[in-house]
Amino acid sequence: MATNLACVGLDVRTRSGFRDLVQGALPEAKVIAEEGGVRLQVWTDASGARLVITTEGDLVRAVTTSYAGPLGARLADVRAADGGLAIAEIVDADGDILAGLACELEELQLLGDAEDVPPGDACIVGLGRSVEVFAGADEFLASDASLMTFAGDDDVDDGGEPMRFEPESFSPDGAFTMQADAVARVNGTVLDVAARRVERTGQEFTAAQVRTDGFEITLCVPAGEPRLAVGNVVAANTYLVASLPSLLPA
Repeated sequence: MATNLACVGLDVRTRSGFRDLVQGALPEAKVIAEEGGVRLQVWTDASGARLVITTEGDLVRAVTTSYAGPLGARLADVRAADGGLAIAEIVDADGDILAGLACELEELQLLGDAEDVPPGDACIVGLGRSVEVFAGADEFLASDASLMTFAGDDDVDDGGEPMRFEPESFSPDGAFTMQADAVARVNGTVLDVAARRVERTGQEFTAAQVRTDGFEITLCVPAGEPRLAVGNVVAANTYLVASLPSLLPA
């Protein structure tokens, strides 16, 4: 299973290696908000790999692994949740709800105690901890990956077939648990694939734009794990990170 850092070419194996990575990124990071001595800083590599770092004085309070992807979804009813996460609804252009999600939000510090955050266009990044790839929808639907996890031998629909996920479907597994978790099952069609390389580490990763249940996410995986091509259908267990640029100061 890939780590969040490995998904964007920043894989480190030790605590000291992670500390060195963060400390090396801080001088190049952009401060996007500061209040009461707490700074929100963003380091973005030319590859798109990103670290969102919250500091207080010389102390690093939090680090979020992310990617500078395109805006592919619209978030509404965004609010803070326990565990340093946010929960939100994904809506279409008419404001109809497509799905809910729990995620790490890059701009969480700017959310504060706001109770009425206007809907805004967002980038949703899925860090692909495990990913299966299929040539197309038919191959996906014929595979065990399409079976709903709660569907046992006796759980069949009216046609006598096991219940299956659609090739483009989103299951926010961590959004409705007692303790929110930023995980989701993403099934979707690959629209675009880009190979990336992080200059600081020399590591490579793949960023793929994936269409799922009425919106798009950017799926990031270590290079070749697995290989992705336009038109593939993926079944990915992901860790979700979102960015809502409308929260940034003007």
